[in-house]
Amino acid sequence: MRKNIFILLIIQLFIGCSSDDNSSKSAFSIDLVSSATNVVLDQSFTVAINANQSMKYLWISTDNFATGDYAIQNFGTSFNLNLNFDTLGQKTISVRAKNQNNEVSEKQIVVTVTRGNAIKILGVQIVSFYGINTVYDPEFPASNPESLADLRFGFSKLSLDSYLSNDYSWRSWYQSTVIPNQGTMTWDCSGSNLYIDPSKNLRFGLADIDNGVAGSDLLNGPPDYREINFSNFVITKPSTITYTFPEINLEFKVFVEWTN
Repeated sequence: MRKNIFILLIIQLFIGCSSDDNSSKSAFSIDLVSSATNVVLDQSFTVAINANQSMKYLWISTDNFATGDYAIQNFGTSFNLNLNFDTLGQKTISVRAKNQNNEVSEKQIVVTVTRGNAIKILGVQIVSFYGINTVYDPEFPASNPESLADLRFGFSKLSLDSYLSNDYSWRSWYQSTVIPNQGTMTWDCSGSNLYIDPSKNLRFGLADIDNGVAGSDLLNGPPDYREINFSNFVITKPSTITYTFPEINLEFKVFVEWTN
């Protein structure tokens, strides 16, 4: 009888351990650790994903998975995400991970983005450009103002290709409205929240727009851009900065707001 009881206890102990092992294996979880919880505009930082089991799937989003970066590969039990932001406020970074058994763990972490020493671009004014006051819409005679260029400018900046890499590429950052027939050649951008670290470069482009698409490059490219930055003005902090490229008859002004 005692022998039977002893065997029964061993079986129960084995079943209990087995149950605990299965529970442990199914409790896949991740944790997020940010290198900074308060960052300034355009500041690069990392978020470490640490898991108790190897990860094969990651989906990272800053808009509750409406969009994001997704990849399937062997991430191991630790992986660093690369991030930066060019808009102000609290940002929620969401990470969804799967292990080799397709079990899911999801976590969020919040960082706060402040302005730092970033400038704010308030407006742009074109003074001259390649082919100014010439016919860009040949369906109208030269004497008709409708023949003049319909202007749109744009800024591009270096942006992370993916949260999963540390590679940067030039991408469109801002596209202005269209001013028909040259018009005032002046845009108010004060409501567009165009903040940028003054040490960062921007690429400026200008085009004649026909039926909603670029008809002519007004910088006589290639290249179809000119690169500018604001680092030479951080001491004097002028509210108006003029850029001149005489080889293509380009002159434009950028109106900016500096921090105190």
